[in-house]
Amino acid sequence: MYEVSHHALDDQMTACFDRVGLVGRELRERLGHELKAKLVMSGGRDPVEVVGSAGAGKHKVVEAAHAAATELLGRRGPRVNLDCGSLAEPAGLEDALARAMRDARDGTLVLDRFGKLGEERRRAALSAASLGAGPERPIVLTIRRDVAGDTQPSPAQRIEVQPLHAREEDIWDLIDHFFEAASEDAGLEGCRGFSRQSKADIAEVVRQTGLASVRRLREIVRELVFEAASVSPAPLKVTSELVRPWLEQHCGQTTGDRQARDAALVASQFDALAARSMVERFSELHGVPAELIQRQADLVQEIIGYIDDVPRSYRNIVDRAEDIQRVGLWLVTGAETQADFRRFFGEERFMRPTKSVAWAFFNRVFKRDV
Repeated sequence: MYEVSHHALDDQMTACFDRVGLVGRELRERLGHELKAKLVMSGGRDPVEVVGSAGAGKHKVVEAAHAAATELLGRRGPRVNLDCGSLAEPAGLEDALARAMRDARDGTLVLDRFGKLGEERRRAALSAASLGAGPERPIVLTIRRDVAGDTQPSPAQRIEVQPLHAREEDIWDLIDHFFEAASEDAGLEGCRGFSRQSKADIAEVVRQTGLASVRRLREIVRELVFEAASVSPAPLKVTSELVRPWLEQHCGQTTGDRQARDAALVASQFDALAARSMVERFSELHGVPAELIQRQADLVQEIIGYIDDVPRSYRNIVDRAEDIQRVGLWLVTGAETQADFRRFFGEERFMRPTKSVAWAFFNRVFKRDV
């Protein structure tokens, strides 16, 4: 049995996930627990069945399991794949399985498209693969498409990979991950990724369409990045103004769908930021409409989403929000010079900022203090 502190085990599991490129906080958290319970703690003695819909990431999960077997259980053999879908004749299964087990000794044997064998042959294969002990017998992983309504007990321990549309946090992580590769291929320089709002647009389409495939999300992100690369100058962020029309054209998202999603997003943000009673209280205290208070909160949330060049600490958030507010005030004044800016506030000297204040304000707005 594997003996180590849970903290050290979690760190090693995280390193395995990083090494194979497993993306998605939700998937990583769940898989870490599953692999510890069903693979590591048993020393890899029991077969593990990886089940999920097409494109959900089953093969990436198998890569992570093999990495865990290597790193945490000290297995030194290779990962060998046996395509069960190619074994049309029942008589060929026994010989093919015996060869694959020899090739994968002290490693991992992956029985791909395992569902093609049928229930009886699957049980026979797992029974044969479970013979023997020690490093000579490989760890056995099977990959099978999820079958709706399948309640048949399996002799293998099961890891179910949820479809992409059911893993909301992973959608956002994958969008950022796919952006990095696609932007390099598209030569999209100076763009910092998708805005928070545009990622919400994409995530809503994934949920609405019941998209299970990670590969299809990669294609969507890639095509949107190339769309952004065709714009001159390159955008600082890929925003909803570019993303929404593309989604409506290629993914069937209607204006009504988008408006409903916008309403739900605003409602969720509203609940997360403050209760309605608190907004109304601030409205009375500051003498401005409650809607304005809420829009300001939404703006701050949006600004936080754009902070990716420095840590999102209290000071950095406040500094960035104040900078944006200064820019907004400068635009409202219509000023081109510091003198124009000062005159906007009135003819009397006491109504205007001092020259030193205007100078400092100008430097912050035009980033001449950095």
